[in-house]
Amino acid sequence: NPVWSPDGNQIVFSSSRKGKNDLYIKSSSGAASEKSLLESDDGKIPSDWSSDGKFLAYTVNAGPKTQTDIWILSLNSDSEKQKATPFLQTEFYEDEARFSPDGRWIAYSSNESGQDEVFIRPFPGSGGKWQVSTAGGFSPSWRRDGREIYYISSDRKLMKADITVKGSTVEVSSVQPLFEMRGENYDIMADGKRFILNVPVETQFTSPLTLIVNWDAEFHPVR
Repeated sequence: NPVWSPDGNQIVFSSSRKGKNDLYIKSSSGAASEKSLLESDDGKIPSDWSSDGKFLAYTVNAGPKTQTDIWILSLNSDSEKQKATPFLQTEFYEDEARFSPDGRWIAYSSNESGQDEVFIRPFPGSGGKWQVSTAGGFSPSWRRDGREIYYISSDRKLMKADITVKGSTVEVSSVQPLFEMRGENYDIMADGKRFILNVPVETQFTSPLTLIVNWDAEFHPVR
């Protein structure tokens, strides 16, 4: 689960090398070894890095009481001042947090309605909550200008929703499908007009045909 830094110079990823998923950071040039960024008793998966480079969103597998939660790690050049705080911690599953380009909002997926849906909440602090998906959704992504959110619907379509910010509120409109999805991972070019997808390859296998002759001789004693 690698996540790029905004300037492209670093990558944060999860590794279970010590028995649980902790967060590590490494230079994208490969010039230096990775170093530990955050260790704790709960498993952690990074999901996004804010555009100003100050915050890292990640998912915590907290167990049966709160399922998976969204946490925020405040990044600082002085590692001793790094601070991790919960952003969304309920009895439901919350994950796949994505910062808006201006850093004011977080899109995420949650099953609080009984199925996975995509929501938006303000960041940081308290405020309203707006549902983006209309009939199931997960894996949200923002367009570079923050005016659209993309997600995968429950029937495997890549969806697009228009986002309009009005003061401290968000208006969601024009939710529509773009195309069928065959994989689960995707990314968007800055202009929102091109996508990169991982698509499973349909490989045709030709099974060999084996013909056994005189097979009944195996059941007769040799004379």
